[in-house]
Amino acid sequence: MVFYEPIAVGLAQLRSNKLRSLLTLLGIVIGVASVIGIVSLGEGLRQTVMGDFAQRGGATTVLVNPPEEWVRKEGRWVQRPWREYLSSDDLAAFRDETDQIRAALPGVWGVAEARHGKSTTSARYSGTSSEFAEGFNWPVDTGRNLSEEDVLYARRVCVIGRQILKDLFQDKPAVGEELELNGDRYEVVGVLEPRIRFGQEQGSEILIPVSTAQLRITGNRYLQGITLFAAKLETVNLLADAVRRVLRGRHDHGEEFRVRTSEKQMEEADNIIRIMKMVAGGIAAISLLVGGIGIMNIMLVSVAERTREIGIRKALGAKPRHILFQFVVEALVLSLTGGAIGVFAGMGFGLGIAALIHKFAPGSPFTSVVSLGSILGATSAAMVVGLFFGIYPAWRAARLDPVEALRYE
Repeated sequence: MVFYEPIAVGLAQLRSNKLRSLLTLLGIVIGVASVIGIVSLGEGLRQTVMGDFAQRGGATTVLVNPPEEWVRKEGRWVQRPWREYLSSDDLAAFRDETDQIRAALPGVWGVAEARHGKSTTSARYSGTSSEFAEGFNWPVDTGRNLSEEDVLYARRVCVIGRQILKDLFQDKPAVGEELELNGDRYEVVGVLEPRIRFGQEQGSEILIPVSTAQLRITGNRYLQGITLFAAKLETVNLLADAVRRVLRGRHDHGEEFRVRTSEKQMEEADNIIRIMKMVAGGIAAISLLVGGIGIMNIMLVSVAERTREIGIRKALGAKPRHILFQFVVEALVLSLTGGAIGVFAGMGFGLGIAALIHKFAPGSPFTSVVSLGSILGATSAAMVVGLFFGIYPAWRAARLDPVEALRYE
């Protein structure tokens, strides 16, 4: 039997029973389209999250925080009998220990009421240094950044985000104007560039010198955290090790300080998104099984309708393997045709959902990313489903007795 003949017969069967074939294909189309669409949206989410990490310093970040005040022991939370803190002296010690620091940011933060004129808003303040823009790759749009002199003299100056500009100044020029933060007056010296994350403006931030935050808000010299940026991606772990050495040498409970690399956080986020893609893709793949059951059903009907044809073929010398091959190929033609249609439908589904996200969350970087791997995987799954559910009807057709088949009316 020539190889292309079963394929031609399979296509002919599709054409001769258009409505039945369409309904059979529908299950495969929906299954493949669901898998492609969901996986492409998951990949878009992954790239969005990874892009956000990169925008905020990328995998070169090392985060340092003091030990937790409360720990869980024997199933309940208990307060430690001691407290440890970070300070600017620790930051200076990090610089002395290693030359792998590109930027270093002391951190004191919290929420405060901000006011300008009759406008008020709840804002997040961050006590930081002049290296904020370099570390987080977030330059000012107008005005200037915080300077070393601002930190040295604990000046009452601030750099505000775009959302604060909108809430307090109604998008009017703010550089040189004053705002009140917890009752203290601060001069606005700069406005950060717009930054949108998942469709939301991230500029609800007021940056003030860390020394000012300590003097006027917290009332102590402690830091809530230190953010370090490694000079090179390859030196992140070396920098983290250097930080741990310094903390062990300077603090009685240095081992309890939390030192985390952004690379680890990125890996965790990537793993979570990958699991989400697998679970969602697995749920969508259930519809492929429904499509496979449809193929089995239609093939069983086809075997019953063509019993006499099978008998004639066997009487003319066709062997069971030829009949088996014939019906398996027909099942594969059905599944692969549905898979091909499903791939294009899934691409459209993913792009459509991404367009809706952009509509309801303007400025969101979220997109649908269709990879060659997802296309090949979904198509292969459709082929396996067609093969699996087509073997039994084909086996039944191959086992038909030619004499009995010829008597079938």
